[in-house]
Amino acid sequence: MSRTTSTVAQPISRRRLLKASAAGFLLLPALSACQGGLPVIGGKTTVTALLQSGQISEARYNPVLEKFRQRNPQIEVQVNFGGASAAEIQQKLLTLIAGGTPPDLFWTHTYINGSLAKRGVTFDLNTYIKSDKEFRIDDYFPTTLKEFELDGKQHALPRETTSTVLVYNKTLFEQQGVQPPQPTWTWEDFLKAAQALTKGEGATRQFGAAGFQQQGFAWYTFIRVWHEGGDVLSPDRTRYTMNEEPGVRAVRWIQDLIHVHKVHAAAADLAGVGVDQVFKTGRVAMLINISVYSAFQGAPFEWDIQHLPRTADGRQITRNASAGHSLTAASRNRDAAWTLLKYLASREVFEHMVSQGLTIPAHRAVAESPLHLNPDKPPRSQKIAVDALAYARPEPVAGDWIAVHREIATALEGVYGISRRDPKEALDAIAGRVNELIRKT
Repeated sequence: MSRTTSTVAQPISRRRLLKASAAGFLLLPALSACQGGLPVIGGKTTVTALLQSGQISEARYNPVLEKFRQRNPQIEVQVNFGGASAAEIQQKLLTLIAGGTPPDLFWTHTYINGSLAKRGVTFDLNTYIKSDKEFRIDDYFPTTLKEFELDGKQHALPRETTSTVLVYNKTLFEQQGVQPPQPTWTWEDFLKAAQALTKGEGATRQFGAAGFQQQGFAWYTFIRVWHEGGDVLSPDRTRYTMNEEPGVRAVRWIQDLIHVHKVHAAAADLAGVGVDQVFKTGRVAMLINISVYSAFQGAPFEWDIQHLPRTADGRQITRNASAGHSLTAASRNRDAAWTLLKYLASREVFEHMVSQGLTIPAHRAVAESPLHLNPDKPPRSQKIAVDALAYARPEPVAGDWIAVHREIATALEGVYGISRRDPKEALDAIAGRVNELIRKT
């Protein structure tokens, strides 16, 4: 199998997409599960797949694809490793569609799938989910499926997911005689512990907490907004609402952690070093983080994870975000593509990908198995991240969600940074732009 190299493409305009649609490459009506006249090469049905690129990703996919070919000799799989990020995959996908060569199957992410579904790019998988007796939708965590639902249609099957948890330096807590994070903690308990663990000055200052200030994204601030009873958008996802009182209150609380209580590391304190790397040096006691721990492996101290603190009234809320695989509405060989998609969503493939470092598999049985919950590999309490999926919620993705994140994160830099901008003023200032972005298709 040859590896296709992605090239930088020009942005796809709405006019170009509409032309592609008129030519039959996009916004096709749903076809029945049984199709005839599929393209064949040498007597084989050909399936084209646009997949996530990168050394780690390709090492996960290649053995799986080879095994699929051996078991399905009637299907020729042609792979395009077309981008490492969601934005790169989306750009490559739209370029292929506009050029008249849409893939049958593609890797996707919650940040782009909703917009692609609204454009008519994705195919409703319920056609197969309901008719294929071998497939069990109950094998997957409900919250991971929900991320790829729109208007009652299932636009992708999840591959992996993440929850957001509290990573903490267990050794530091023990050394300073502070009770480690508990599942019953509130944010007030979090603040008290952060205050007890903050000490020193300058380049060696030890911080009780870090993680809320992010570059380019605002995941963790969104969680605090949810904890205050607010959201980024209105329930119908048509209006920006983070500048309303709950959102302002959450952002001000984080700002106070940094500038009033001085227990949370700000960007200036990190001096350009990633917060995960600073945590690994032992200078941060608690870190808000997604359930990906590769940066912490080999840390010279004992660390573990705990559920995020609860709301004031005792509720648990966290965030999850997933990647997965979709079929295109323009696929000319969808039955064969479904066969491949179903295999990629099988327990066997999930077990292989977990053995290659995938975290957290969306397949419940695999996620809860010893293969994934390896007691010999930190964190010791890793099942907490899996259990958190029971109360996790996806972001209210709409429009150009990656750009929405950039807009909000930039505004928050002014609030959390040295300028200490008023939260209400900063959040109000971007309302018009965010409303434009969520309407974008």
